Amino acid sequence: MEFRNISLFSNLNEDDIRELKTITTILNVKIDTPIFYEGDDSNFLYLLSSGEAKIYKTDKKGNEIILHKFTHPTLLAERANLAGIKYPASCSMLSDGVVLKIDLEKFKEMMKKADICFKIMQSLLTKMTSLENTINNNVILDIPTRIAKFIYENGEKFETLKQHQIATLLNIKPET
Repeated sequence: MEFRNISLFSNLNEDDIRELKTITTILNVKIDTPIFYEGDDSNFLYLLSSGEAKIYKTDKKGNEIILHKFTHPTLLAERANLAGIKYPASCSMLSDGVVLKIDLEKFKEMMKKADICFKIMQSLLTKMTSLENTINNNVILDIPTRIAKFIYENGEKFETLKQHQIATLLNIKPET
């Protein structure tokens, strides 16, 4: 694993990279593998190095509500890490991939001396924008408008994804 190829770590010097490697576990994960569950302690910072993952909640009826789908490279649930709270949602893999599991306390010490904070802030802002879009799509738009918007913005995906995959992305029932 070449840490320098990950944008979050691209500006680190060799000593910082070596230190980062000592506090990181590389997880080779398969599709549907859980990374963490809602309510778990946020003792580790997870970075999706390859593959796709989803952050989701489960409603009272047992239905999954996908809050966001991530493609690599990206941090997963860093808000919980930085706020010192339990994970507010669950995360699992949508494909096979690699996840870096970083010891949070030791990483916080590294952040004090490296220029990682700004990249984490950028990641948070991107996710806030995505969450805002998810809320707008699921609360403000009715179902026909959501479907039309998805087709308009994702023509290729609409042609290649299966009906239930599209329904999952739009948080609607497949038969709709």
